[in-house]
Amino acid sequence: MKSLDTVIEGCKKGDQAMQRELYERYSPRFYALSRRYSKDDFTAKEILIDGFLEVFNNINKYRGEGSFEGWMHTIFVRKAAALFHKQEMVSTSYVDEIDVDQKEERVDIEGQIDIREALVVALRSLDDDDRLLFNVIAVEGYSFPEASRLFDSPQSTLKSRYYKIKQVLGEILKNRLGNRYL
Repeated sequence: MKSLDTVIEGCKKGDQAMQRELYERYSPRFYALSRRYSKDDFTAKEILIDGFLEVFNNINKYRGEGSFEGWMHTIFVRKAAALFHKQEMVSTSYVDEIDVDQKEERVDIEGQIDIREALVVALRSLDDDDRLLFNVIAVEGYSFPEASRLFDSPQSTLKSRYYKIKQVLGEILKNRLGNRYL
């Protein structure tokens, strides 16, 4: 395996073998990130492809300052946000409209419960914009000012939405897992 610096320099020169190596090295990690932001595999793959295209098209802008993976991470988060902003123009839904009882069936907690799976199901029940906001703040650790710039939305609006999202997720998890785990 070649050094990361060698791969980056090869990508800057347009070397397809180096682009393939970069893709193979980082695609599992960034597919997982893309999947976390998306409702389905198709959307995750779209984010992954768009993200790598942006990386390859802009790799000359990376100057070696900071982590290359961090630089790529920012591109992928922005790609996910851009995709959902584009989709938002087609259809808009709000977390207030989610009927928790209709979205999730109650699970018998006496059996084996996979809490991770319950959380994944809960996150997938959110609409795309709310899942994106939750991931950006709770998982990626963006501050509200940073998220405000990313979403081009006032901090107060994002804080309010984030609070409602957490309430909805809590209700979904409570319905799936019962009070025992919360």
